[in-house]
Amino acid sequence: MTLGPDSVTWRLGWYTRFELVVLGRAVLMQVAHPVIATAVSDRYRADPFARLTRTITSSQLRLFGGELAAAEAERLMRTHASIPGADEELFRWVHATSFDSLLTAYRLLRPRLPAIHEERLYAEWRDTGRSLGIKSMPGDIAALHEYVDEVVASQLTRTDGVRDLLEAFELRTGRAPGGEHLPSVLWPFVRPVAARVLPDFAVGTLPPVLRAKLGLEWTDSDERRLGRWIRTIRVVSAVVPTRLLHYPMPYRAMVSARSSRA
Repeated sequence: MTLGPDSVTWRLGWYTRFELVVLGRAVLMQVAHPVIATAVSDRYRADPFARLTRTITSSQLRLFGGELAAAEAERLMRTHASIPGADEELFRWVHATSFDSLLTAYRLLRPRLPAIHEERLYAEWRDTGRSLGIKSMPGDIAALHEYVDEVVASQLTRTDGVRDLLEAFELRTGRAPGGEHLPSVLWPFVRPVAARVLPDFAVGTLPPVLRAKLGLEWTDSDERRLGRWIRTIRVVSAVVPTRLLHYPMPYRAMVSARSSRA
Protein backbone atom coordinates (compact mmCIF):
# COMPACT_ATOMS: atom_id res chain seq x y z
CA MET A 1 0.00 0.00 0.00
CA THR A 2 1.23 3.49 -0.89
CA LEU A 3 0.05 6.22 1.47
CA GLY A 4 -1.10 9.61 0.23
CA PRO A 5 -2.67 12.89 1.33
CA ASP A 6 -5.89 11.23 2.51
CA SER A 7 -4.05 9.15 5.11
CA VAL A 8 -3.89 9.99 8.80
CA THR A 9 -0.15 9.29 8.62
CA TRP A 10 0.35 12.17 6.19
CA ARG A 11 -2.08 14.54 7.89
CA LEU A 12 -0.28 14.20 11.22
CA GLY A 13 3.24 14.12 9.81
CA TRP A 14 3.23 11.00 12.07
CA TYR A 15 6.56 11.40 13.80
CA THR A 16 8.75 14.39 14.63
CA ARG A 17 12.44 14.56 15.37
CA PHE A 18 11.71 14.52 19.10
CA GLU A 19 9.53 11.41 18.97
CA LEU A 20 12.44 9.46 17.57
CA VAL A 21 14.01 9.41 21.04
CA VAL A 22 11.81 6.35 21.64
CA LEU A 23 13.08 4.45 18.61
CA GLY A 24 15.96 3.32 20.82
CA ARG A 25 13.24 1.39 22.68
CA ALA A 26 12.18 -0.28 19.43
CA VAL A 27 15.72 -1.35 18.57
CA LEU A 28 16.28 -2.60 22.12
CA MET A 29 13.17 -4.78 21.83
CA GLN A 30 14.37 -6.01 18.44
CA VAL A 31 17.90 -6.96 19.44
CA ALA A 32 16.54 -8.76 22.51
CA HIS A 33 15.30 -11.31 19.95
CA PRO A 34 18.14 -13.86 19.63
CA VAL A 35 17.87 -14.29 15.84
CA ILE A 36 17.89 -10.53 15.20
CA ALA A 37 20.75 -10.00 17.65
CA THR A 38 22.87 -12.58 15.84
CA ALA A 39 22.13 -11.03 12.45
CA VAL A 40 23.14 -7.48 13.41
CA SER A 41 25.87 -8.05 16.00
CA ASP A 42 28.89 -7.18 13.84
CA ARG A 43 27.20 -4.08 12.43
CA TYR A 44 26.47 -2.73 15.91
CA ARG A 45 30.09 -3.00 16.93
CA ALA A 46 31.24 -1.18 13.79
CA ASP A 47 28.66 1.62 13.91
CA PRO A 48 26.07 1.29 16.69
CA PHE A 49 23.55 3.80 15.34
CA ALA A 50 23.93 3.18 11.63
CA ARG A 51 21.04 0.68 11.57
CA LEU A 52 18.72 3.06 13.41
CA THR A 53 19.60 5.91 11.06
CA ARG A 54 18.93 3.68 8.04
CA THR A 55 15.64 2.58 9.60
CA ILE A 56 14.53 6.20 9.98
CA THR A 57 15.33 6.95 6.34
CA SER A 58 13.70 3.77 5.08
CA SER A 59 10.51 4.19 7.09
CA GLN A 60 10.13 7.77 5.89
CA LEU A 61 10.44 6.65 2.28
CA ARG A 62 7.87 3.89 2.76
CA LEU A 63 5.40 6.14 4.60
CA PHE A 64 5.89 9.51 2.94
CA GLY A 65 7.78 8.74 -0.26
CA GLY A 66 4.74 8.37 -2.52
CA GLU A 67 5.90 6.69 -5.72
CA LEU A 68 9.27 5.94 -4.09
CA ALA A 69 7.66 3.79 -1.38
CA ALA A 70 7.33 0.59 -3.44
CA ALA A 71 10.95 0.73 -4.62
CA GLU A 72 12.16 1.18 -1.04
CA ALA A 73 10.09 -1.79 0.12
CA GLU A 74 11.60 -3.95 -2.62
CA ARG A 75 15.11 -2.82 -1.71
CA LEU A 76 14.49 -3.61 1.94
CA MET A 77 13.26 -7.11 1.15
CA ARG A 78 16.30 -7.81 -1.05
CA THR A 79 18.64 -6.56 1.66
CA HIS A 80 17.11 -8.76 4.34
CA ALA A 81 16.72 -11.86 2.18
CA SER A 82 20.28 -12.98 2.95
CA ILE A 83 19.92 -12.72 6.74
CA PRO A 84 20.06 -16.21 8.31
CA GLY A 85 16.74 -17.08 9.91
CA ALA A 86 14.96 -14.08 8.44
CA ASP A 87 11.30 -14.86 7.85
CA GLU A 88 7.91 -13.22 8.10
CA GLU A 89 7.83 -13.64 11.88
CA LEU A 90 11.02 -11.58 12.31
CA PHE A 91 9.76 -8.89 9.93
CA ARG A 92 6.46 -8.84 11.84
CA TRP A 93 8.31 -8.33 15.14
CA VAL A 94 10.37 -5.43 13.76
CA HIS A 95 7.29 -3.83 12.17
CA ALA A 96 5.23 -4.29 15.35
CA THR A 97 7.83 -2.89 17.75
CA SER A 98 8.50 0.11 15.50
CA PHE A 99 4.82 1.08 15.52
CA ASP A 100 4.38 0.30 19.21
CA SER A 101 7.34 2.53 20.07
CA LEU A 102 6.23 5.40 17.84
CA LEU A 103 2.74 5.25 19.34
CA THR A 104 4.29 5.25 22.82
CA ALA A 105 6.25 8.38 21.89
CA TYR A 106 3.21 10.06 20.37
CA ARG A 107 1.18 9.45 23.52
CA LEU A 108 3.96 10.81 25.72
CA LEU A 109 4.95 13.86 23.72
CA ARG A 110 1.87 15.07 21.83
CA PRO A 111 -1.80 15.64 22.68
CA ARG A 112 -3.63 12.33 22.92
CA LEU A 113 -5.23 11.24 19.67
CA PRO A 114 -8.81 9.95 19.55
CA ALA A 115 -8.79 6.16 19.61
CA ILE A 116 -10.26 6.04 16.10
CA HIS A 117 -7.26 7.97 14.75
CA GLU A 118 -4.82 5.66 16.53
CA GLU A 119 -6.56 2.68 14.99
CA ARG A 120 -6.44 4.29 11.55
CA LEU A 121 -2.73 4.97 11.96
CA TYR A 122 -2.16 1.35 12.89
CA ALA A 123 -4.28 0.11 9.97
CA GLU A 124 -2.12 2.19 7.61
CA TRP A 125 1.07 0.89 9.22
CA ARG A 126 -0.22 -2.68 9.00
CA ASP A 127 -1.08 -2.20 5.33
CA THR A 128 2.39 -0.85 4.51
CA GLY A 129 3.77 -4.02 6.06
CA ARG A 130 2.18 -6.05 3.28
CA SER A 131 4.67 -4.51 0.84
CA LEU A 132 7.37 -6.16 3.01
CA GLY A 133 5.67 -9.53 2.82
CA ILE A 134 4.08 -9.25 6.28
CA LYS A 135 0.62 -10.71 5.83
CA SER A 136 -0.27 -11.57 9.41
CA MET A 137 0.05 -8.43 11.53
CA PRO A 138 -2.35 -8.31 14.50
CA GLY A 139 -5.75 -6.92 13.52
CA ASP A 140 -5.94 -3.91 15.84
CA ILE A 141 -3.98 -2.13 18.57
CA ALA A 142 -5.35 -4.34 21.35
CA ALA A 143 -4.26 -7.43 19.41
CA LEU A 144 -0.89 -5.78 18.75
CA HIS A 145 -0.31 -5.33 22.48
CA GLU A 146 -1.25 -8.96 23.11
CA TYR A 147 1.23 -10.06 20.44
CA VAL A 148 4.02 -7.90 21.90
CA ASP A 149 3.35 -9.24 25.40
CA GLU A 150 3.47 -12.83 24.13
CA VAL A 151 6.79 -12.39 22.31
CA VAL A 152 8.30 -10.57 25.30
CA ALA A 153 7.30 -13.40 27.61
CA SER A 154 8.31 -16.31 25.39
CA GLN A 155 11.19 -15.25 23.12
CA LEU A 156 13.16 -12.22 24.29
CA THR A 157 16.29 -12.37 26.40
CA ARG A 158 19.39 -10.32 27.26
CA THR A 159 21.48 -10.90 24.14
CA ASP A 160 24.88 -9.50 23.23
CA GLY A 161 22.96 -7.06 21.02
CA VAL A 162 21.21 -5.65 24.09
CA ARG A 163 24.56 -5.19 25.81
CA ASP A 164 26.08 -3.51 22.74
CA LEU A 165 23.14 -1.15 22.30
CA LEU A 166 23.15 -0.11 25.97
CA GLU A 167 26.84 0.69 25.61
CA ALA A 168 26.12 2.64 22.42
CA PHE A 169 23.63 4.81 24.31
CA GLU A 170 26.59 6.22 26.24
CA LEU A 171 27.70 7.93 22.98
CA ARG A 172 31.39 7.54 23.66
CA THR A 173 31.94 7.33 19.92
CA GLY A 174 29.85 8.65 17.04
CA ARG A 175 26.61 10.57 17.28
CA ALA A 176 23.03 9.71 17.97
CA PRO A 177 20.65 9.69 14.97
CA GLY A 178 19.93 13.30 14.09
CA GLY A 179 23.22 14.45 15.57
CA GLU A 180 24.70 14.66 12.11
CA HIS A 181 22.57 17.77 11.54
CA LEU A 182 24.26 19.63 14.39
CA PRO A 183 27.34 21.79 13.83
CA SER A 184 30.38 19.91 15.12
CA VAL A 185 31.12 22.67 17.60
CA LEU A 186 27.80 22.02 19.38
CA TRP A 187 28.03 18.24 19.70
CA PRO A 188 30.31 18.24 22.82
CA PHE A 189 27.59 20.21 24.62
CA VAL A 190 24.70 18.12 23.30
CA ARG A 191 26.35 14.71 23.81
CA PRO A 192 26.04 14.56 27.63
CA VAL A 193 22.33 15.39 27.40
CA ALA A 194 21.72 12.90 24.58
CA ALA A 195 23.62 10.23 26.53
CA ARG A 196 21.02 10.57 29.29
CA VAL A 197 17.92 11.09 27.17
CA LEU A 198 18.44 8.06 24.90
CA PRO A 199 18.73 5.40 27.63
CA ASP A 200 16.08 7.04 29.79
CA PHE A 201 13.50 6.88 27.03
CA ALA A 202 14.62 3.48 25.74
CA VAL A 203 14.68 1.76 29.12
CA GLY A 204 12.00 3.79 30.89
CA THR A 205 9.33 3.14 28.25
CA LEU A 206 9.98 -0.60 27.92
CA PRO A 207 7.29 -2.98 29.15
CA PRO A 208 8.19 -3.55 32.83
CA VAL A 209 8.24 -7.32 32.29
CA LEU A 210 10.91 -6.91 29.61
CA ARG A 211 12.95 -4.55 31.78
CA ALA A 212 13.03 -7.26 34.43
CA LYS A 213 13.98 -9.97 31.91
CA LEU A 214 16.85 -7.83 30.63
CA GLY A 215 18.05 -7.07 34.15
CA LEU A 216 17.65 -3.32 33.72
CA GLU A 217 17.25 -1.30 36.89
CA TRP A 218 14.60 1.44 36.87
CA THR A 219 14.00 3.42 40.06
CA ASP A 220 11.45 6.01 41.16
CA SER A 221 14.19 8.60 40.67
CA ASP A 222 14.67 7.41 37.09
CA GLU A 223 10.93 7.67 36.50
CA ARG A 224 10.86 11.25 37.78
CA ARG A 225 13.80 12.17 35.54
CA LEU A 226 12.01 10.69 32.52
CA GLY A 227 8.97 12.76 33.43
CA ARG A 228 11.11 15.90 33.39
CA TRP A 229 12.46 14.99 29.93
CA ILE A 230 8.91 14.48 28.67
CA ARG A 231 7.71 17.84 30.03
CA THR A 232 10.76 19.61 28.58
CA ILE A 233 10.27 18.11 25.12
CA ARG A 234 6.58 19.02 25.15
CA VAL A 235 7.43 22.64 25.96
CA VAL A 236 10.21 22.86 23.37
CA SER A 237 8.03 21.17 20.73
CA ALA A 238 5.37 23.82 21.23
CA VAL A 239 7.74 26.65 20.27
CA VAL A 240 9.91 25.03 17.59
CA PRO A 241 8.70 25.94 14.06
CA THR A 242 6.83 23.07 12.43
CA ARG A 243 9.27 22.96 9.52
CA LEU A 244 12.13 22.27 11.94
CA LEU A 245 10.18 19.98 14.26
CA HIS A 246 9.51 17.49 11.46
CA TYR A 247 11.93 15.74 9.16
CA PRO A 248 11.71 17.21 5.64
CA MET A 249 9.83 14.30 4.04
CA PRO A 250 7.06 14.02 6.66
CA TYR A 251 6.77 17.80 6.69
CA ARG A 252 6.25 17.97 2.92
CA ALA A 253 3.69 15.17 3.16
CA MET A 254 1.82 16.99 5.91
CA VAL A 255 1.72 20.21 3.90
CA SER A 256 0.50 18.28 0.86
CA ALA A 257 -2.24 16.58 2.90
CA ARG A 258 -3.46 19.83 4.36
CA SER A 259 -3.43 21.54 0.98
CA SER A 260 -5.51 18.75 -0.55
CA ARG A 261 -8.13 19.16 2.18
CA ALA A 262 -8.30 22.95 1.94
